[in-house]
Amino acid sequence: MTNYMICYDIADRRRLSRVHRSALKHAMPMQYSVFLLRGSKEALDAMLVDIEKLINPAEDDVRAYTIAPSVDVDCIGVNIWPEEVYVHETSKK
Repeated sequence: MTNYMICYDIADRRRLSRVHRSALKHAMPMQYSVFLLRGSKEALDAMLVDIEKLINPAEDDVRAYTIAPSVDVDCIGVNIWPEEVYVHETSKK
């Protein structure tokens, strides 16, 4: 299982709403336009194919980054997750 951060900048409000709803079907929101997907490359590809159908490539920007399994996260401001929610990877032996 791999961690992916998917973020987007969508120029049109209607497309923005559609992309957000589509992203929610695949991944966990970290911020409004930033999502965390924990899964396979195939799962990421499926998410990006769905989003690609909704965007205007001349105006919109969608990016996916692979994230290391162990990442420190520093937050300031409002946290959208309850304090008891942690994002971490466990190793299986």
